[in-house]
Amino acid sequence: MKLINSLKDISKNYELFIIDIFGVIHDGDDAYPNIISMIDYLGKKQKKIVFLSNAPRRSEKAIKALAKFGINENMFDFILTSGEHAYYYFEVQNKLKYFYIGPEKDRDLLEGLPHIEVAQTDDADIAIATGLDPHQQVTDILPKLESVKAAKLTLHCINPDLYVHKKNGHSHICAGAIAQKYQELGGKVEFYGKPFQGVYDEVIDEFEFSKKEILCIGDSLETDIKGANMAGLDSVFISSGMHRNQLNLEIGETPELQQVENLCQKFGVKPNYILSLFGN
Repeated sequence: MKLINSLKDISKNYELFIIDIFGVIHDGDDAYPNIISMIDYLGKKQKKIVFLSNAPRRSEKAIKALAKFGINENMFDFILTSGEHAYYYFEVQNKLKYFYIGPEKDRDLLEGLPHIEVAQTDDADIAIATGLDPHQQVTDILPKLESVKAAKLTLHCINPDLYVHKKNGHSHICAGAIAQKYQELGGKVEFYGKPFQGVYDEVIDEFEFSKKEILCIGDSLETDIKGANMAGLDSVFISSGMHRNQLNLEIGETPELQQVENLCQKFGVKPNYILSLFGN
C-alpha cells in the first residue's frame, strides 16, 4: 500500500483503467477537479478507459450523465453499469412479475423486456431494489421489505453500495443497504455490480489484456477495492470520496498512510495505491 501524488506516477505500468464514476469523477452534483485533463492524459498515452459503475440504471443513462460533466463517448472505450449487467440477466429470463422498490427515475430499468411490475408482493415472482429517494431511510420501507419476506421472494439488488457521499457532507442510501436489511430479515438476495465478479469478467472479456496490465480506481473500500482484490487486479483507492469523513479529510487532502491502513483493515481489503483525487 503506497501513497501516490498522481496517476501519472504509475500509468506507464498499466494499459486498461477501470474507473468508478460516483466519488471519483463526480459527487452527484459537481465534477471533481481536473478530471478531463487526466482522462485526456490517459487517452494520449493510448490507455484504454472503462467506466464501471454501480449505478442501478442502463449504461445509456450513465453516458448522458457523464456528458454533463464534459466526458463524451469518444473519451472512453467501454462503460458498464450494474443496471446494465442486471438487464443482461433479465433479458434471457422467462416472463416475470416483479415488485419494485426504488425511486421513480429508475423504474424503467427493465423497459423493453416482457417482465411486468405488480403492486402487491403476493402477485410477484421476485422483488427488485434500485435504491431510495434522497430523503428516505431503510426504516421507511421496512413494511415493504417485511411484505417481500412474507411472500418468500428473492430480492434482486441492482446497486450493492450501501450509500454514496456528496461533497456537501450529505449521504444518500443505496440499494445495498436495503439488501443488507433484507438479509437480516432472513431473505435471499441476488446482487449485480461491484464487488461481485460478473461485472469484472464482462469488462475483462472486452479487451485482450492480462490482469497485471489492469488498474481499478475507486473510492469505495467495500465495493471498488474489495472487487479488485477478489478479481486479482491492482487498485487505487481515492480517499476524497465516500470514506472522506471517516478519514477526517478535506477534499484533495492527502491522508496519513496509517489512517488508511487502519480503515482498510476494518474492511478486510488492501489497495495497491492511495490517491486523494483522480485528477491529481
